[in-house]
Formats: sequence, C-alpha cells, structure tokens
Amino acid sequence: MRQGRPSAARDLWRALPGDVMGWMIMQNCGIQAPTRKVQVGDVTALLVEDRRVARWFRVNRMPVSAQTVGRYVFSLDPVPPHILAHELEHIRQWERFGPLYLGLYFGLSALAVLSGRRPYWDNVFEVAARRRAELEMAALPADAGSAPGTHEDGR
Repeated sequence: MRQGRPSAARDLWRALPGDVMGWMIMQNCGIQAPTRKVQVGDVTALLVEDRRVARWFRVNRMPVSAQTVGRYVFSLDPVPPHILAHELEHIRQWERFGPLYLGLYFGLSALAVLSGRRPYWDNVFEVAARRRAELEMAALPADAGSAPGTHEDGR
C-alpha cells in the first residue's frame, strides 16, 4: 500500500458530504472563503465567522451560536475557545462517520425524543462534544485565550 493512500481515502470520506455541504452553505450565504483556518492536533477547522451566516441559521431554525458542517464551523461572531473546543469534536465526528454522520445525528435525536428525552441536549453526539469541550477547557491555564494546541494560519 502506498504511504499517501490512507490520507487521501480519509480526506475523500470526510468530504462526502460534509465539506461539500459546508462549502455550499458558505457560498449560499454570500461568503467567498472561510474567515480563518485553525489546526488543533490533527483536526482542521475552517471557521466562517460572518453576520451573513444568519441566513443559514434562519433556514435550519436552530437557535445556535455555532454549527459545524464537515470541517466548516459557522458563527455570526468570532468563535470563543469553549465553543471551538465543542465544534472541534463535531469535526472529529464528521471525520469518523463521513457520509453517515447526518443520518446518525438526526436518528439519535429522534431516538432521544421517542425515549422522552431532549433531541439536542440528549443527543449522544452533543453529549460527547460538551464532554470534550469541558475536558479541554479544564486543561487550560486560567489566563489562556485559545483552545489547547490551536494554531491559526498566518501566525
């Protein structure tokens, strides 16, 4: 097996459909490019921090401060460290489940409702993202201003 092959396969898996959908959402909001790219460990986030993201948030009717689609993180304002840590876990989930992620996410929300629980708060993907963010933020020094291991392009 060639050395570069697993990475190419992983990138293709991740891109279908998450990154394609994220790019399309960004374009449909009238935004040409992500605001910034953030690398945390082996996770890359493409942050789209722009008031025009409100167009997308109105369409999906979810009262959120940020939302991840593939590696794209959408927010009306600059993403604070605790939200970034949460959204990075969603990027990991997209990478792990690829094109199956959305079906699994909504299926688990439906299962939560059928079990008498809350579709967002009790969704196992959200529980995992909150847990990961709490652990990462607890590991930061009190005066730290960014998520651990964060490197932005153009440093």
